[in-house]
Amino acid sequence: MRKLWLASSSPRRRLLLENSGFFPQCLSSDLDDDLLRISNDSVLATCAARAWFKAESVHDLILERTDVSSDEDPGVLLAADTLCDLDGSPLGKPPTREDAEAMIRSMTARSHRTVTGVAILDRASMERAIWCDVAEVELGALSEDALSSYLDSGDWMGKSGGYNLSDRINAGWPVFCHGDPATVMGLPIKRLVPELEALLKKDLST
Repeated sequence: MRKLWLASSSPRRRLLLENSGFFPQCLSSDLDDDLLRISNDSVLATCAARAWFKAESVHDLILERTDVSSDEDPGVLLAADTLCDLDGSPLGKPPTREDAEAMIRSMTARSHRTVTGVAILDRASMERAIWCDVAEVELGALSEDALSSYLDSGDWMGKSGGYNLSDRINAGWPVFCHGDPATVMGLPIKRLVPELEALLKKDLST
């Protein structure tokens, strides 16, 4: 099995891969996600571009740290980027409690899309695949106490749209997903697994 690199420090993404039988070596990009607003007109284009920039950045970091003349297979590199899409406008990670409250209130009692862009780089051939997966999320009405308690907890920090789907389901929020729930949590596992399996089992000797 070839080596899998994950261009992320996200414990959720790592856990999604591990639960699917992949054990990546993680190396985080030094790019600031929220400074990479590629297109306010297309959330899909933004996620795809940001995923590729992360992959490219981590590929360069690996080259700086390893012997490029080595005969060892350089492996496969995976990067991803997730944004909530509310009426065509991207919602990233809220920087403050007030921003988190505004985001969650804007999504309450209606549906929004969650987009995850994926970039897969075969570092041996430098062939790449870039694509997006979309899931629709419905968030029902929340009580003021439930919202206030959540905001006070700080669990919204570092999460696109200010929430993590599985955490909110476990907390009893009226939230429903149409599509792959893993897409909302940061990696479209249903589509991703067969692509990774094919690449990681690829025989480079032929």
